[in-house]
Amino acid sequence: MDLLLYLGGGAAALLALGGLARSVWAINRRIVVIVDLVQELSPDHGRSIKDQVTDTAADVADIKTTLCDLSGRFDEHLAEQRPE
Repeated sequence: MDLLLYLGGGAAALLALGGLARSVWAINRRIVVIVDLVQELSPDHGRSIKDQVTDTAADVADIKTTLCDLSGRFDEHLAEQRPE
């Protein structure tokens, strides 16, 4: 009878350790996901989403400036070509 009690206690201890290990694993996975997200949103000289968005915004601003300049030059050209 004592053997059955020891086996039951051992099984319960293994189940408790398994549950604890699973909980620790789940917490560790959440921490890893959070760290990955924080690293993705932190500037790191071009690799992060934030850096790519900033670079894209700068490119769009340059294109806008160039387009406004070209548009003004085109309007001037059309004004010179009109017969009066």
